[in-house]
Amino acid sequence: MIVIFGATGTIGTHLISSLSDKGIALRAVTSDASRIAALKAQGCEAMVADFDDPAALARACKGAQKAFLVTPAHQEMGRWKANVVHATADAGVQHMVMSTGLGASPKARLTFGIWHSASQELLKESGMGWTLIQPTYFVQNLLWQSDSIANGNTYLDDVGGPVSWVDARDIADVSTEALTGEGHLGKAYGLTGDEALSGDDIAALLTQTLGRDITRRAVGPDEARANMITSGMVAEVADAMIELAGLAPKGYLSGTETTVQDVLGRPARRFAGFITENAAAFGR
Repeated sequence: MIVIFGATGTIGTHLISSLSDKGIALRAVTSDASRIAALKAQGCEAMVADFDDPAALARACKGAQKAFLVTPAHQEMGRWKANVVHATADAGVQHMVMSTGLGASPKARLTFGIWHSASQELLKESGMGWTLIQPTYFVQNLLWQSDSIANGNTYLDDVGGPVSWVDARDIADVSTEALTGEGHLGKAYGLTGDEALSGDDIAALLTQTLGRDITRRAVGPDEARANMITSGMVAEVADAMIELAGLAPKGYLSGTETTVQDVLGRPARRFAGFITENAAAFGR
């Protein structure tokens, strides 16, 4: 039995599909009771457990041998991860795969890197076997801009430099291999795509695929922060997001890892393919 915490998020949704395709017994955990029926329809057990409810977390871990953990970007994500690590270790789970972020380590200086590193170190000290999944920005983030692209023919560039975007499906597939394959204990897998794309590159791909001109509009840090807070993000997390995005203009988010090819034996999915698959959402 594998228990998945964060089952209805961007990674978790694809992870359930990937593991289900292998016929693995799954228990999907969500804090949203309205999602239970859909999870069960995918053929897995499903239960409600809040990250702040130790008793519910303990029930979720019962009988599981392995666990996957991902949390939203949130000011409490360190505490949430700690609660799950303690619950899984106490339940006798043997191996946890935890999703954090690219560059997270005890040497990290950025806010997200520091937060993620603390969770990673806690997992390493838990007594469980561990594997770390450390992705960069998700290709799926482009869907947040579907209205701007479809109705305004505009790509809003709020990072301002090249990024080696990774598809969440590749993250899920690597996580599946880490949970079910051999040789992944004690490994930290940085995950990126195999190409770095700037805002202009993305606008050009959108133009080519959609068959109409899509222009790039730069979104400065102040505007981006205001947009995040308007959408419900707390200031502390918005500040961390802006800090991370500030690496892009310096070229620090353009490095590529070969993890997808190395672990899965196939190339990483490409940004252009994602646009084609979702062209209807972008107004084609």
